[in-house]
Amino acid sequence: MSSASFAVCQPADDTASEELKTFMAELDRLETASQSRARELAHAKAAERELSEQVAAVAFAAQKARHARLQTELKVAATQVGTEVARREAEERRRQLGNVATQLESLNARRISLDSQKEQDQRGSHLCNPSRDFAAGETVAVSTAAVTTLPHAFVDDCKLCRSLTCVHGHTRLSNLFLVPLAQLLDKLRAQYTASLGDTQLLERAAPERRSLWWSDAFEVWLLERACGALTGDDMHALSFIASVKNGAPLSD
Repeated sequence: MSSASFAVCQPADDTASEELKTFMAELDRLETASQSRARELAHAKAAERELSEQVAAVAFAAQKARHARLQTELKVAATQVGTEVARREAEERRRQLGNVATQLESLNARRISLDSQKEQDQRGSHLCNPSRDFAAGETVAVSTAAVTTLPHAFVDDCKLCRSLTCVHGHTRLSNLFLVPLAQLLDKLRAQYTASLGDTQLLERAAPERRSLWWSDAFEVWLLERACGALTGDDMHALSFIASVKNGAPLSD
């Protein structure tokens, strides 16, 4: 009976051994496949990582370029805004300066008008008020003396002589017009006498400064120095003003 039992168990063991071999082979195959899949997965992960890094680098470069472009646009916009603001400020300043200039011109015109009116009023009161003329007898005497001592060409210029005398009597106008001219005439007289080589002529001619203007030699000398810029009418006017200024006492 034991022999029969052994004979029955022998095929069963062979069958189990074959099944075990088959199972082990399948297990090896699965392990090999698993390892292959693991390698493929690692390779895929490495490729994905590299691709992600490349995508990140490209995105960073794009963002950096966009940032630089935006900064450039911002600078251009700021420059345009600054230029526009500066232009508006300049226009506003020009407008304000124009308003100030207009106001100054208006004030200056008003001042000139008031000064002219004041001078006309003073001149009219001086010429039309006999008591003031007699009270200022020295000025009237000087005006008369200046007219009577002028050459015959100036005898008909009494009104001009009177006007210049009124200007001379006005301190502000005299300082503006007659005093600088008188100083210039004195310098010309000094230069002329110096050119003659007579250092004492200036002192000797000081009481009679008007006589210098009736000298033909002085007229020729002055015309030569002016290089043709002065005409006979100019010499006529200078001689007349010099006579009025030098014949009247200085008010300042």
